[in-house]
Amino acid sequence: MENISIRKIAIETKLKQEEDGLNQMKDSLSKSEQLTVGMITILTSMESRLHKLEEAITPVHQETEHLTLLQENIEKASIVTDKLISIHQIPEEEEESVKRGPSDNIDSYLRSLEKLRKCVEFFKKSKPGSHDLDKCESLFTEGASLLNREFRAILVHHCKPIAPAKLHEIVTYHLDSDVISLSSHGSLNSLTSTNSIDAASESTIEHICESALDKLRLIANWLSEVACSKEFVEAYSQVRSDICERTLTGLKDHIHKAVTGTHTISTLAGLSKKHNSMSIETENKKKQKSGKRRELKRMSSSALIQPSAGRKNSTVPSLDSTGMGIDENLERAHTFPLLCIAFVKLSQSEMELMKSVLPSKYWSSALSNLLQKSLILICGEGEKIITVVKQYISKNEYASVLYACPIVRHFRNMTADYEIIFKELPNSARIKLKNLISSFKETGGKGLEEFTASIKNDSDKQSNLPKDGTVHELTSNTIIFMEHLMEYSETAGDMLNYNNQNLDSSSSQSQELGHGHYRTILGSYIVKVLVALRANLERKAKCYESVALQSIFLMNNYHHILKSLERSGLIEWITTLEDGTTLEEHYKNLITEQQKNYQKCWNKITQNLTEENKSYHSNLDESKMSRGSRQIIKDRFKAFNTGFEEIQKIQQHYSIPNEQLRNNIRKENIDFVVPLYESFLQKHGNSQFTKNRDKYVKYSVQDLISALSTFFDISA
Repeated sequence: MENISIRKIAIETKLKQEEDGLNQMKDSLSKSEQLTVGMITILTSMESRLHKLEEAITPVHQETEHLTLLQENIEKASIVTDKLISIHQIPEEEEESVKRGPSDNIDSYLRSLEKLRKCVEFFKKSKPGSHDLDKCESLFTEGASLLNREFRAILVHHCKPIAPAKLHEIVTYHLDSDVISLSSHGSLNSLTSTNSIDAASESTIEHICESALDKLRLIANWLSEVACSKEFVEAYSQVRSDICERTLTGLKDHIHKAVTGTHTISTLAGLSKKHNSMSIETENKKKQKSGKRRELKRMSSSALIQPSAGRKNSTVPSLDSTGMGIDENLERAHTFPLLCIAFVKLSQSEMELMKSVLPSKYWSSALSNLLQKSLILICGEGEKIITVVKQYISKNEYASVLYACPIVRHFRNMTADYEIIFKELPNSARIKLKNLISSFKETGGKGLEEFTASIKNDSDKQSNLPKDGTVHELTSNTIIFMEHLMEYSETAGDMLNYNNQNLDSSSSQSQELGHGHYRTILGSYIVKVLVALRANLERKAKCYESVALQSIFLMNNYHHILKSLERSGLIEWITTLEDGTTLEEHYKNLITEQQKNYQKCWNKITQNLTEENKSYHSNLDESKMSRGSRQIIKDRFKAFNTGFEEIQKIQQHYSIPNEQLRNNIRKENIDFVVPLYESFLQKHGNSQFTKNRDKYVKYSVQDLISALSTFFDISA
């Protein structure tokens, strides 16, 4: 029971504790409710106050925002108004400066025009058709027009024709140094790696100064991009075209005056040697050339260029030493290669100058118009030369072909330069220049072929033959012509190849042969000429009544041909002929053949020295020689003397100009006649066939040798 009581007391104690805790919790809950109510009251009051504050501030904020917007609008309106006022004032402000023109201040003038351009754009949008728009457009158009006028004025003021002497110096310097370059702003520079810097700087020409170029470039860009004008392009093309034409015309007249009556074909040989395997020689080097070269120059100046008044139908025209009666257009062929080089260099220079001034979209049309007059001048000069060359060829004066050779060589050597120009020219201009080049080739090729035909058909009249059997004029002129043609081996071969292609419709006219092939063509042509020459000489020889003179004539001509071919080097161009012999062997055989034919002239008198008929000879004592035998000996001595004197008298007037050949023929005569005479003289000279021995034995052996040594010498 005690345990139950204790347990009951513990339970009651614990229950009391629980009740106390519950009461405390109720007190706490009550206090919390009181605090909550208080907080709610406070928040409700705050909310009410905030709501009242919002209601008070919102109208103020809205009013402030409205006022701010009004202020911004006022500021914007003020700016726009100021801008409108300034735009409307621009025409009046810029009118005076625009009408005054750009003068020296291009930048300021362009700024004024830029303002007007913006005004035009503004009024087109805001006030189309208004007076303000018309005024702005009128001022802008006037300003652009004045700017075009200023562009032309700057060009005219700063563009002057190149002095002929200076351009001549530059082109000649180009020929000597073979180096020309163009500056970045259109100046023509001549540079060399061997000459001094001073020499190069002296050969520099500046078309337009840098300050003027800057102005032109600025104006051109503005007119192109802003004003969309093309008038300045036409002005540029016109002014530069006139300058180029005047420059070339001045150079043409200058060189023509300088070379008239003084230049020869050999001089022309150096006029267009660009990219040649051998460099062009200076004047000092020319003076140091071999005797052969100087002889060619002498012969060309005396026999090759100008037709003499006395020979209307000669195969090769001669140069009139007086310088009279020369066709002016043919004489101007001297200047043509230089003129063409000047055209090429000016064209290249103009391309560089144009690219530094004009926008790229105008380059093609501008260059085409710019070069038009110069191209017409060049083609006109070339066509005149072609016409005159054809006229001379029709008169059988084929040295005129040599005028075409340096011109064709110039076009060949400067093909790359012309191709650069062709790319910039319209098709019609390219065709015109290419046709000119083709015409020169065709004319030269036909002239060379007709030259061969003229040799073959040259007149066989007795009056045209040298009476002494010396070298015929046809031979001399033909060899001289070919020697000069050798200087243009590739060129002449090209002309012949072009002519052959024209004759052969199945071949392409554009076909180009490799280096050296043209020399082969020319070598074949030379063989053809020599064959024609030989055939003509053999026909001419038959006009002589004397067989000996026929042989002398052919020997002289064959020997002259052989030595001339050896001296000039032409013989090296023909390796073998169709029969397998060399050209040297061929002519030596011909000479030997004629030497044998010539020896036949002695047959008649040497028959008197032979003892085929021995009826007069006897082994008996000479004092007992029969009258018939003595008479035969007399007759034979007399016949020999008469025949020899007749031959000597005739052949003293024959001519063998070459000393070596002359001595050879004399020696052969001595070797052939003297032994026979000496043998006959030994047998019968001391016999008692006559009491008047001196009457029949006129020559001792030495006298006969001396007499034979006077042959072919009219002074003996």
